[in-house]
Amino acid sequence: MPTKWRGYLEAAAKSGNARACRHYWELCTLLALRDGLRSGDVFVPGSRRYSDPAAYLLTPCKWADQRAEFCQLVGKPADPARALAAAEDELGEVEEVLAAGDGPVRLDEGGDLVISPLTAEDVPAEATALTAELTEMLPFAPIVSLLIELGKRTGYLDCFTHAGGKQARSPELKRNLIAVLISHSTNLGLTRMADACGISYDVLAWTAEWYVREETLRAANLAIIGYHQRLPLTPVFGTGSELAQLGPTGYRPLRVRDTLF
Repeated sequence: MPTKWRGYLEAAAKSGNARACRHYWELCTLLALRDGLRSGDVFVPGSRRYSDPAAYLLTPCKWADQRAEFCQLVGKPADPARALAAAEDELGEVEEVLAAGDGPVRLDEGGDLVISPLTAEDVPAEATALTAELTEMLPFAPIVSLLIELGKRTGYLDCFTHAGGKQARSPELKRNLIAVLISHSTNLGLTRMADACGISYDVLAWTAEWYVREETLRAANLAIIGYHQRLPLTPVFGTGSELAQLGPTGYRPLRVRDTLF
């Protein structure tokens, strides 16, 4: 129970006013439920917005198959006893550094932790000049134009289907979807996006609620990855099939911002 409400509830209980007591109890319950939904401590089965946060994590079965590979990649032992022993050794080294008091991480006279800021590395003048030259060679392309061209080539916008199974798609739907994707990926928000593009907030919010979901984002990513795999170019960050495995296998859910931006 929030502290600021406790006095009202206690006063209502002492006065014998059952109606007021129940009223404050209901308010406290709703406030706690709201905070729980926001933090993820409370989830709604089948909800798109307040789903179980554990659904985004690896299942025990998938983790068992990938545990050895993950531990090898991060250089950590799979045995928890060995991992705890290594962590204790690292903590011992930290205690020695703190006790010395002359390193970048130390304790001051009051016993507070002090972390010195990192010094900036000097960038060679040749690297700065090369960066500027390469930047000048790149043509300027508005992000909206890129998304429109990407949609024509890959058809990723068609992957955003209506949550209720509605088949009809208005001519303005693709425009609204692009606006929603830009607002989410740039953290601009729907309100400021509505002010910037001239599309009403209600239209953008409705589009985001009914079309932009985890499964449609994943399908759009897979459409882009599939198109990327068919290109006659050597990928820098792995093949399309390798990238596609990141989503379904559970490393983390892919989102449009990861692929497009």
